[in-house]
Amino acid sequence: MAGKKDTAAAATKATSLGGFEKSLEELEQLVRDLEHGELTLEQSLTTFERGVGLTRNCQQALKSAEQRVEVLMQSGDGSLETRPFLEQSGQSDQSSDS
Repeated sequence: MAGKKDTAAAATKATSLGGFEKSLEELEQLVRDLEHGELTLEQSLTTFERGVGLTRNCQQALKSAEQRVEVLMQSGDGSLETRPFLEQSGQSDQSSDS
């Protein structure tokens, strides 16, 4: 059990210290290592666990960033207003279906 906690803690630390980009780079390297096929079963499991932790942290960072994004919209009278990113993306999703 301690191994899983250590792996999750290390993934959280990597995301907070190195940022999203560094975590994503590490995740890509882990995938390459797993695809290469030269790891032992135990190494593969440890690598996979690390990848899952990094994936969760990257998803959390993306969600947090998405919540912070606002799109400036110019109204008909020329004034500017801000709208949450999610509201704007929902409108564009509907228009792309047509």
